[in-house]
Amino acid sequence: MGTKNFLYSVYLCFFITISFKVIRCERLREQIYSSIEGGAACFRRLNGTHQAGCSSSLNGEVGVVQMVYNISDAQWLVHNSTAGPYMAVVSTALYYDVIELLLQEPANIAGILLYDNATMSPEFFSQESKCPNEYSSDPHLSQCVKPGGIVWNEKGTGLLRRDIPYPIFFLPKTRIDDVSKIEDCYNRYNLDRDNQKGRPLCSLQLNSFMYAAVNSVVCMRRSASSVFLSSNKVCDPLGDYNVYYSLFPRAKETEATKKPVTLVTARIDSASLFDGIAPGAASSVVGMVAHIVTAATLSKMIPVTDSKLYDQNVLWTLFNGEAFDYIGSQRIAYDLSRGAWPPVAPLSPSDIRLHVELGQLGGSLSLFKSSASWPLYAFAPYSSTNATASKILEFLGEMSTYSSLNNITVSPKFTSNIPPSSLHSFRRILRNVTDSGSLLEILLVDHEENFSNLYYESALDDYEHIGYVYHNISISNEGVFISTDELLANGTMKETEAQVKIANLATTLAHTLYQQIAGKPYTGTVKASAHLVDEMLYCFLRSQACRLLLAADYASSPDEPPAERPLPLYVGVAAWASPPAVYAGHLLALLTGGHLRGNKSDCDNRADTGFSYYWLRGWNHSGVCIETTMNFSQAVSPAFIKSDYDLTSGEFSTWTESVWQAIWARVFVRASGAGARLAAVAGVLATAAAAVVTFWLQRDAALVFVDAPPSVAGIIRTVNC
Repeated sequence: MGTKNFLYSVYLCFFITISFKVIRCERLREQIYSSIEGGAACFRRLNGTHQAGCSSSLNGEVGVVQMVYNISDAQWLVHNSTAGPYMAVVSTALYYDVIELLLQEPANIAGILLYDNATMSPEFFSQESKCPNEYSSDPHLSQCVKPGGIVWNEKGTGLLRRDIPYPIFFLPKTRIDDVSKIEDCYNRYNLDRDNQKGRPLCSLQLNSFMYAAVNSVVCMRRSASSVFLSSNKVCDPLGDYNVYYSLFPRAKETEATKKPVTLVTARIDSASLFDGIAPGAASSVVGMVAHIVTAATLSKMIPVTDSKLYDQNVLWTLFNGEAFDYIGSQRIAYDLSRGAWPPVAPLSPSDIRLHVELGQLGGSLSLFKSSASWPLYAFAPYSSTNATASKILEFLGEMSTYSSLNNITVSPKFTSNIPPSSLHSFRRILRNVTDSGSLLEILLVDHEENFSNLYYESALDDYEHIGYVYHNISISNEGVFISTDELLANGTMKETEAQVKIANLATTLAHTLYQQIAGKPYTGTVKASAHLVDEMLYCFLRSQACRLLLAADYASSPDEPPAERPLPLYVGVAAWASPPAVYAGHLLALLTGGHLRGNKSDCDNRADTGFSYYWLRGWNHSGVCIETTMNFSQAVSPAFIKSDYDLTSGEFSTWTESVWQAIWARVFVRASGAGARLAAVAGVLATAAAAVVTFWLQRDAALVFVDAPPSVAGIIRTVNC
């Protein structure tokens, strides 16, 4: 028993020692590294000919922290630093001034940590090019691709389309504590620039390794071949779903009863350089909200049950993927050209009498925040003397009449310089009907020759820069919203607020469409509600855990609410539907569709070729069956559905997104190197000493070791036997 107790004690001591060492190692690791949480990484996208965006090496990039407070700091970092490579920590306020310098001389730079400081907000911040989607634009509508063309996005840096040689991470203003942590580390170890070499230095490690490289042709080929070798892909095509809804059901129409439609469109998506951050307030959200609210307003003015009284229809469509060479609108224009859209009761291009696009509408809201007026511009790609322009002038004249009642002015712009919009897709793919005037087009925006949105397609295109302040007005269990007139009368809102202006635009457009359909002016009292606009802006720009989106969610979804953060409006990959498209479609259905009685089983079993049925939570969250004409169609580029398509041709969008596994950042103090050199020297000396001792022992073994007595040797021999 004594031997067993002794062995047990030995084992116990062994395991305690190992456990202690593991715990000590983990604690030591935690002391060395401090994670930077809440950051968003620049990632890699590819098109038919190039790669764009960022990637680190497989194990991440490590660099010495250098706080860049001014241009001279960046110049020192590039030209005079001695302990590189470095990680530049840059505020968004300084980004525009130093980014080109840091990109042109990348040899001494391991990466960039970009942070948003609420006390130093930049006047402009855009990673999109100066002429967005220039290579997918209609060549006949001259833009900045042609000499003397208009530079729409004057402050664009084009980083969204460039291959960046190192990782870039972004920290929003909510993570300013992490910036302070890095700054404290920098001040403690790195402040003496002249004596950095050979000293312990505060360092950053950024990991954002991307699997895809070269271009979409290569990455798609590698993804296809990996199916046979492993389950890992290296990239996916960008894409999602478009949303469409018709004022009257179209599925039962025949060629004899088919009604011409007015196509009213806007975009869902936005973009930025960083994963999960694409707020798109002025780039897309204001236009999308105005689109949905206009549709809801017109549905109250003209009930679906009155469809037989009218010989025209309105088809509302939200495009997805427009930031990347017009993915959504290219697909719909392509499907229209081959009679395949909508999937049920397809249209021909000649069935569309007018296309009205709601483009960028939010950038000027902050410019006119002290005024009740809101000047807008209607771009039309025609000459004012063109015969087709008379129909455009008729529509704009009617719109001007209603807009004057709502503190809005709409100035016509007959020009061949058309801002970036889906009109370019339609005019490239459906040229026969657009040039002939069979399909007339109007683009409504809030700018003339240069974007009023100075944060276009960036992480800072948020609610603050359109002057939006949430009022948090309660919604009844029946989903009734307070009228704009009542909100103004009781002082809840002012005429100068963004919500009121967007509601006035929706009212103007709804009344104009009514006159187009009915053939007479609107004399009723239905108007768009600024209360509804207030809620919708909050849902898309502040928090997806809002009452409106909860009511529009599937009733069978989990009970836990969505995250308390804005919906990123980046289009994502075509493998699954993104929440913004689903929520936008459900909101259209909830606000325009019929609310039927019954349970989920009854709703699922309903069948009418004119409608779709969705079981949503509803206003009281008990579930409601929605009868609607809303549906979804694919927003995937034609390049990825044509089997023989040449991805290098440039005819259609060919954007793909790289696959990645882990994205993280951490700060630590890097050793000076003296300890490592001392250990190396000590190791060499110890090895040499051991070699000398071993040689001496081998040579003088007879003197050092005494022969064993015969009795002991016998025992050993016995044991060996």
